[in-house]
Amino acid sequence: MQKSKLVTSIIVVIILIYGILANTNIVFNIYGLFLYIINPIFWIILSGVLYFSIAKIYTNTKLRKKIIQYTTVAVLTYLVIYLLSGLFVTFGNNPYNTTLKGLIINFWILGVPIFSKEYIRYKLINNVYDRDKMKFSIFISIVYVLIDIEYTRLIGQNIATLTIIKYCAQVIAPSIANNILFSYIAIQGDFVPSILYQLITNLYYWISPILPNSPWAMSSIIDTVIPIILCLYIRYEKVKLTPKKDRRMIIDTNPGSIIPLVISIVLVIWFALGVFPIKPIAIATGSMEKEISVGDVAIIQKCKGNDVNVGDIIEYQMEGYTVIHRIIEKRQENGEFRFVTKGDNNISPDNEIVRENQLIGKVIFKIKYIGYPAIWMHLLQKEEQMVKVEKGF
Repeated sequence: MQKSKLVTSIIVVIILIYGILANTNIVFNIYGLFLYIINPIFWIILSGVLYFSIAKIYTNTKLRKKIIQYTTVAVLTYLVIYLLSGLFVTFGNNPYNTTLKGLIINFWILGVPIFSKEYIRYKLINNVYDRDKMKFSIFISIVYVLIDIEYTRLIGQNIATLTIIKYCAQVIAPSIANNILFSYIAIQGDFVPSILYQLITNLYYWISPILPNSPWAMSSIIDTVIPIILCLYIRYEKVKLTPKKDRRMIIDTNPGSIIPLVISIVLVIWFALGVFPIKPIAIATGSMEKEISVGDVAIIQKCKGNDVNVGDIIEYQMEGYTVIHRIIEKRQENGEFRFVTKGDNNISPDNEIVRENQLIGKVIFKIKYIGYPAIWMHLLQKEEQMVKVEKGF
């Protein structure tokens, strides 16, 4: 096959139509038949057709070696971060079948499409002339993102706003980042690193008996940021290997300067999720005004009963929610501390005595006004719960 924009465009459109039909169950409404037979065979056949019809593509050996090295480092970083998040958060049982039979099945229904899709991407991007490669890589990336979307989860009435936000963060944003990376690798004339990245990260999920219960905000950041950083490093190596390279361009493309920023962002997220001994909490009620107002963020330090005294503002657990009020009386009964609490803006003390095992921590300082986004997210979460109740979930 000669290099052709038309032929390449037709094949990409076929992929788009197939992917949308598959993800909306319009045609393939027998899920097991589609998952185990139709989908893997479709991608195998298409990749086989392109293998025999498109000529071999030659790559820059030095750049290819560097890409594989950086991809290996990125994959290991990805796995280490997830393992660390599990140590700080919690681990849960793996929903996948981790037996040998399960591994073979997972590779067939998930691994084969990964291998085939990346080979197809690589062949199609390199089936156009160099001046058109960037445009077609963007086109193919958009199509691959579109076929990653499970439209059945988004089609319907009364979809909560938080559900859409979480889906965009967990699925669409990482899909965009990954497809930018994999298409950029394909432009350089390779597809092996893209397969390596996906298979190893998925292999961890297929074989590990336990997985971290990372909050969706944390996992979405990790899944989005690491591919982008890897893409920047590949671009940096490409510039370094360019025969007529500009020293200023090499300095400008060096992504090393953004690593501290990325680490800072991850640490801030972990801090917000309460991984560390201190955590932030947005104030949504006015019971502690004027000391702490609605929209403020209180910084809570985890502590025990003997670490707090009368006058301290504490966070404590009630059934289904937490409260931040001031201690007005502290006493000890049967070796256990108990606290009488009151909101500064309330007329009378709280009805229930706070036991030591309800104590979460004490307020060590506050930050004005920055808690409004968290309050907004909380309201969206309540909206999502109401939608689930209305639908009978």
